[in-house]
Amino acid sequence: MTNCENVNRGEIMSGISVTIDAPSEKDVMQQALLSIARGFQDYLNSLQPDEIKYLAEKMATTSTQPKYSKAETDFAAKLGANKISDEERGRLEFAALTRNFKWRQDLLQSSLTATQVAQMLNTTRQTPHDRLKKNTLIAVQDNGVWKFPTWQFDPQGPDSVIAGLPDVLKALNVPAMSKISWLTRPNKALNGLTPVEALKAGHKEEVISEARSVGVL
Repeated sequence: MTNCENVNRGEIMSGISVTIDAPSEKDVMQQALLSIARGFQDYLNSLQPDEIKYLAEKMATTSTQPKYSKAETDFAAKLGANKISDEERGRLEFAALTRNFKWRQDLLQSSLTATQVAQMLNTTRQTPHDRLKKNTLIAVQDNGVWKFPTWQFDPQGPDSVIAGLPDVLKALNVPAMSKISWLTRPNKALNGLTPVEALKAGHKEEVISEARSVGVL
């Protein structure tokens, strides 16, 4: 490149004025708040009804006047954060409770009573209760009646249940409703199958391995 070309290019570039406006502090804070809000919404959407209820209960029992450092209060002020009101807390608790009842009803809509299970298995009425205590069947009380989900039974399986299910039930260290939810929900670690479907497909060890991690932080 010649000196002349360098000079001409320099003159041309010096005659171009490019203005890039730096984002204001307000814009930065709004973007940060939006990002936080989206992340929190994604988190809430990932929760199960019993987890939302737990979160609501924790919020309800939190002191109404927590002690924060000046740095924390200043940062919260910049984000426009405000303490949740009693009315908002009440709405959250009611929504969580309503969703929890609907979730429970959906999970138990196809269930049998202990008497029906005994008739189906041709056993005494006490047998389903005994097997429930031994953790070889799963059931929950609903309006004073034990409800046994139908999907756990298999005429071809050992003791008339899905092969491997008792071992999985013993590996699950969570409440009964959470067990039912986990067993019937698609699981990415099981190639998108529900644990029940994976058991039926013969993947007992994989299901047990996943079951042991449930509820572990």
